[in-house]
Amino acid sequence: MTRTKGSLAWKIFVGVLAVILILIVVAEFGLRAYVSNRIETEFANAAPVPTTANPQVAFGPQPLTFGLLAGTVPHMTLSVPSTLVLDGDSFTGQPAATVNVDKVRQSDSGFVADTLDVTTELPDAFIQAILQQQASAALSQVDGLPAATLKDLVNISGVESNPDAGTVAIQFNNGLAGINLRPQMDGDELTFTADSTSLFGIDLPGGVAESLSQALREGMQDAVFGPMRVRDVTVIDGGLLVSLNGHDVNLNQISEAL
Repeated sequence: MTRTKGSLAWKIFVGVLAVILILIVVAEFGLRAYVSNRIETEFANAAPVPTTANPQVAFGPQPLTFGLLAGTVPHMTLSVPSTLVLDGDSFTGQPAATVNVDKVRQSDSGFVADTLDVTTELPDAFIQAILQQQASAALSQVDGLPAATLKDLVNISGVESNPDAGTVAIQFNNGLAGINLRPQMDGDELTFTADSTSLFGIDLPGGVAESLSQALREGMQDAVFGPMRVRDVTVIDGGLLVSLNGHDVNLNQISEAL
């Protein structure tokens, strides 16, 4: 049977489509590999100390190539190992986190994500460092707190999370005083309420718990949360598991804030 020009044209068309599809697949794999490698390199350069763990990157089922042609990154999941370095009441780096972003686009003010979800674990030692930085200024404003007592309280000697009780125990001056804070959500705001406060078994002024709760909340906001909203907090062994999210989030602003 003689082939017509029409059937030949369709064969050429199908053949070209097959080649284009192969090129797209190759480009997709190459692009994902390039972006993943670039993220690992940037992470290694930004870490305060050398780390043996690398971030893990996934882009989901949507083609990255087509998304970039449309000016967006459709989805990215980034698992980042901890880069925390603690030195007394000072620290550098960030705790481990899993970050999910959807539809990242570039605007005049930087990169903006339609949605951003972050899950991070804040270890007890990190919470202690945050509190230690804030304690002196916070407690100095408590009415009715004697100077000698204040001196004992500004030395935060330990933080221990208790998942069964749902509290974070804070010890001052090697156990001389203590306070149990219970993290919970009040609408869209993270709060800490005191289950107990004592010094040699004597109740401390209520302003101590209130001041420490506010100091911890503000310290976490500055060091971890930035402009993101706290969605949930859970006391776990060795720290707090915190979930954050945001909509139309400027990623450049978060980078600058943290």
